[in-house]
Amino acid sequence: MTDPPPALRLQFADDMFLRRHEGATSPAVNQVLWRLDGPFDADRLRDLGARLAAGSLHRRVVRSRVPGARHRWAPAGTLPVVDLQTTAVAEDRLGDWAQTQADVPLDPARGLSWRISAADVVARAGTGAAGTVVGGVVSLTCAHAVADGAALIDAVVRAATNAEPIVVPAPERGTRALLADAADAAAQAAAVGRWAGAKARARAQSAAREIGGTRAPAGTVHEPVPPPPPEAGEAAGVAGHAGAGPATRVMPAVVGAPNGPGIVPGTAAEPVGPGAPVPAAVAQAAPQPADDAAWRAPVLHVELPSDQVTQAAAAHGGTPNTWFVAFLARLVHATGRFPGEPVPVALPVSTRDADDPRANSTKIARVTIPADVLAHRDLGWVRAAAKEAYTAVGQAEAGLAPVPLELVQMLPDTLVSRLPQPPVAAALASNLGRPPEGYTHAAGTAVRSVATLSHYQGATAAELRAAGGGLVAFCTTVGRTTTLSVAALDPDRVADAATLRRLVLAEAEAWKLPAAPW
Repeated sequence: MTDPPPALRLQFADDMFLRRHEGATSPAVNQVLWRLDGPFDADRLRDLGARLAAGSLHRRVVRSRVPGARHRWAPAGTLPVVDLQTTAVAEDRLGDWAQTQADVPLDPARGLSWRISAADVVARAGTGAAGTVVGGVVSLTCAHAVADGAALIDAVVRAATNAEPIVVPAPERGTRALLADAADAAAQAAAVGRWAGAKARARAQSAAREIGGTRAPAGTVHEPVPPPPPEAGEAAGVAGHAGAGPATRVMPAVVGAPNGPGIVPGTAAEPVGPGAPVPAAVAQAAPQPADDAAWRAPVLHVELPSDQVTQAAAAHGGTPNTWFVAFLARLVHATGRFPGEPVPVALPVSTRDADDPRANSTKIARVTIPADVLAHRDLGWVRAAAKEAYTAVGQAEAGLAPVPLELVQMLPDTLVSRLPQPPVAAALASNLGRPPEGYTHAAGTAVRSVATLSHYQGATAAELRAAGGGLVAFCTTVGRTTTLSVAALDPDRVADAATLRRLVLAEAEAWKLPAAPW
């Protein structure tokens, strides 16, 4: 086992994601789906569950006893949840089954942080083989508070390959715990004090420059504004985090989303760019959703031949990664958002080190793609811009935050919940590429495809509308199959599954890619 730190405190992102499980906003949950060519292996999945329970995913929260101190992570001390279902799911109901598993509540504060479920898959009705087992499907859901994408992959690989797990340290007790909390509260208060001092000096320098007749360079002095509430980022990263702070909100904006154009309700879809025709199926106005508790954000998983994805990308001067970014940005245009304007896209970047015990360590790169680039599918431009954005994340220097994250983490839920939402990202594109073998085959050796996605459990149309809407997409390649997973958090432009399916399939057709939806 790797050596744990003496105490593992919740980072800002962990804390904000945790609050979503305890407040009025929707919890962020990451999901991995393995689609198998044969029935699921019950013994293998029980063993996987037991090994995951020995590692970093299996944690709970120990509340601090000193105001201002951060809560601590501790071993969950609960039995793993492995739900091996005896009722098979039809091939044409896979998407519904996957969503049902993603909707099962988790409670990371009390140690119910993740869950495995599995079912056999049978041929759809109306075929000669109807009812015959043709495969299996396995779902792993995990609270974003406990793990972002990189942490989840690491935990799964360690469990599947029998590698040493990352151990969450046991919490201190009694007087030692109280003293540790007091020390942490003092450190948090000191950080806020340093911020206040730096802010005062910056204002004094600004005033001196104004008196001297010179202005500060743009962006040197930031007026304080309330920090946005929890993000995600798929998240996360599966929601991620931009720098030290902006990456901790939940919705596509809440993933440390880029500041894009203002949020203006869209109508019928506009051309992807000047002179670019839009298929009639896409140009139809999206139906308006009913604002009731039963409405849920539509989700779609689509399988594509990976070799053809590579060929399509190369034909336009790019790679599968830049193809994915452009695909999603064009999809934003197809929904009717930002017609003829640039599309801002958030790109999660992992900063995770070896044996890193942190639950969330993602930063966000930002790229804004001009309309003409999208219209002409100029992946060479997208590739250069993405490379620049990734480089900028690695070289970014810590600046003076509008409000210190330490202060936000000290605030009670009643105050944090009143903070304004940040501008949202039009799209979050998280490409897992080809994951490690341990991750790919964690649920079985005969894996047909792997899908990954972030969900916001129970998010209503009103909540998503208030956050500004957007698209969250993940791309995972296994063997000969690339699986594109999209969640439409935009109730006014993509109100239902049929609309999302039509938009995604039309965009795949534009790239001449055969798409097989779940």
